[in-house]
Amino acid sequence: MDIDLIQNLHLDLSDFIDAEIAVVDAIGAIVHCNRKWDETARIGQLSPKLPGWNYIAECEAAIERGCSEASGILGGLHAVLKSEQPYFVHTYACPFDARYHWYQVQISVFDLNNNKRHAILMHVDVSALQRDSLTGLANRAMFDAQLELTLSLARDRGQRTGAIIVDMNRLKVINDMYGHRVGDEALIALAAELRRICGPDAVVARIGGDEFGVVLSTNCDALTAARLRARLKSGLVCSIGAAGKPVSVSASAGVALFPDDGTTAGKLLASADESMYRQKRALSVA
Repeated sequence: MDIDLIQNLHLDLSDFIDAEIAVVDAIGAIVHCNRKWDETARIGQLSPKLPGWNYIAECEAAIERGCSEASGILGGLHAVLKSEQPYFVHTYACPFDARYHWYQVQISVFDLNNNKRHAILMHVDVSALQRDSLTGLANRAMFDAQLELTLSLARDRGQRTGAIIVDMNRLKVINDMYGHRVGDEALIALAAELRRICGPDAVVARIGGDEFGVVLSTNCDALTAARLRARLKSGLVCSIGAAGKPVSVSASAGVALFPDDGTTAGKLLASADESMYRQKRALSVA
């Protein structure tokens, strides 16, 4: 498999690249991979030992598990190895380490001196692209994917989780009175407050103009959920602007817990929405 020749190439630099990189031969055997590839394989409970690890076999196993993305990647690899196309690029979503990630796989031709066809594969985590540009929070696509993944894990493990819907109060008034720059500052401040309250294990997202969503972790026990619900019941309040002219920023929040308030993403979000609007109506009456 030309292992000695490949290992003598200057591929050690790939160990310093934050992407999974491997070289596969014509039958899919992984003949070289970088440190990041090995680390990810260990976390994913795959066997990174060489020789004997086959990328095509891994793709076929993933297809059998119902992963439709693996079928497209396998087709791209075959096309490159058969010289039907010089490269292949595909972006796909992948649950990994209890979080949803977006990856881009890049496959290109790699011919050795003896003209044996190989391919270089590079998997790059591009989850940062699934971010809201203003607040830095996850976007709606990331929120929806994470909620489905977390619910699936909670069902399998018999654990609790939940979703929170947060709606900023009077954003239009802030924009009209102080300008959109201040309105943007208000959204950023609210995003930071949500991060602080919900903690590092939760995924906080901006899912609309003035609407935010939170996916709680699967280790969110009943006591933690009750405390969080009580903390949000009175609404979120923070302030921005110069010390002499602070601008008050408030928001209404609704919490829905799995399995108490819903067992599917749709039912959970509907319950959280209803809870949030009850709070908003109460504030408008007060």
